[in-house]
Amino acid sequence: MKTHSSAFTLIELLVVITIIAILASIAFPVFNTVTERANQTKDLSNIRQIGVALKLFAADHNGSFPTKVNPEDPTSADIANANEAFRTLFPTYLTNEEIFAVKASAYSPNTPDNRIDAGFPYSLTLAAGENSYSYIQNLTETSNASLPLVADGFANPVPAPPQYATDKTLPGGVWGAKRAVVLTCDGSVNNLVCNTTMLAPSRTSSGGTVVNLFATDTDWLGATNSALNPLPAP
Repeated sequence: MKTHSSAFTLIELLVVITIIAILASIAFPVFNTVTERANQTKDLSNIRQIGVALKLFAADHNGSFPTKVNPEDPTSADIANANEAFRTLFPTYLTNEEIFAVKASAYSPNTPDNRIDAGFPYSLTLAAGENSYSYIQNLTETSNASLPLVADGFANPVPAPPQYATDKTLPGGVWGAKRAVVLTCDGSVNNLVCNTTMLAPSRTSSGGTVVNLFATDTDWLGATNSALNPLPAP
């Protein structure tokens, strides 16, 4: 009398493994896309909170967004990087460093430690590696409402005009130069598609040409509105 084994044959196992591999190859890109979209949603929320703090700062400083490392001393040095600009928001307008970290950004590989200085001079607040956002300097509340004020950190060092890195592992490459979250002077926040050639969001100039959103122009950002990058992690 013959008996029948309930074990899988080698062929059956290979078929099952093949099916699992096919399903995984389909699911993995979808999972990555969903995760990236969730991170971008958090990015939008963070930059919106930063925008509110900048508006409050401007209301207390004659309509000007941060320009000096010590906002209470007009003779102090000009800010030289985005971290210095955002430090001036602490502790009066913000008390949480974590909103400056964009998940998967090479600019903020670790969660900020929330060690906050009482005020100027700053040594703990937004240390290198605790901020993922760039800052456009010398803008005010009366500047063109559509001008970009804060955006995801650009490639390092900042190209001219500013653009993003296509390598997601590099500073400025968090979205692979495909999208950019941008805060404008009026407080609006948008998740913008990047131009594939410019590697940055684009706009149409007064002359009708398509130009980099962060480029200087006669009726747009001026020579003094330089883009300041975050301090990379040491």
